[in-house]
Amino acid sequence: MVAKEVFSGNFALYYEKVINRISSPLYVNRWRRNLVKGALSCLPKPQVVLDCCSGAANIGELLLKEVPDCKLINCDISPKLLSLAKEKLGDTAFFIRSDNRFFPIKDNSVDLIFSSFCVRNSLEPKLTIKEVMRTLKPGGVWGILDFFKNEKNNFSLTLNNILFRSFMNLNKFVSQDNRKAIDYLFESIKNFLSLQEFKEILKSYGFKVVQTQNFMGGLASTLIAVKKEV
Repeated sequence: MVAKEVFSGNFALYYEKVINRISSPLYVNRWRRNLVKGALSCLPKPQVVLDCCSGAANIGELLLKEVPDCKLINCDISPKLLSLAKEKLGDTAFFIRSDNRFFPIKDNSVDLIFSSFCVRNSLEPKLTIKEVMRTLKPGGVWGILDFFKNEKNNFSLTLNNILFRSFMNLNKFVSQDNRKAIDYLFESIKNFLSLQEFKEILKSYGFKVVQTQNFMGGLASTLIAVKKEV
């Protein structure tokens, strides 16, 4: 199973209407607020913002509270999640259905890009990174939130991993779709890059990582990267 199947199927709606509603007040909204705050600390008034893998516009909703006049483009492969995003944001944003390996956006045209739980779900992560590099203006900002493979365990990470996996595993009993999607989630984290490996790749593509924040012992991390000016 790949991300397109996961987020275009029934699990996508279940995730937003059940899992996200439970997890967001507990911890995920803190991660999202940190991401938006960190990006805006580098670029307080972006004019054009692209949220790739935008899902139901959870990041976009937070962003528009801080920068209501920006042009926000929500980009996702899932028609179901984009429909939820449209219900939430209405005519305050634009919506594009697209794979995260290709953004139908002009070169050097975007001030700020967000990607939450996006690069890990790409079939070709380096193509996604290249697309971010292509579409960002020189000096543009990329805000990233994701689960990375952990190379070193600590007590906090071990405990939070147990809680996180237990919560997600409970949702497997709802349907076979849920079981496949949650198994995919765990496998995608296991097969992804470590935070340090990811930072090194960003540097090799011409990004400067200016902020990093770990949550729950390293269960999730945010990064703020800036596209170097030529």
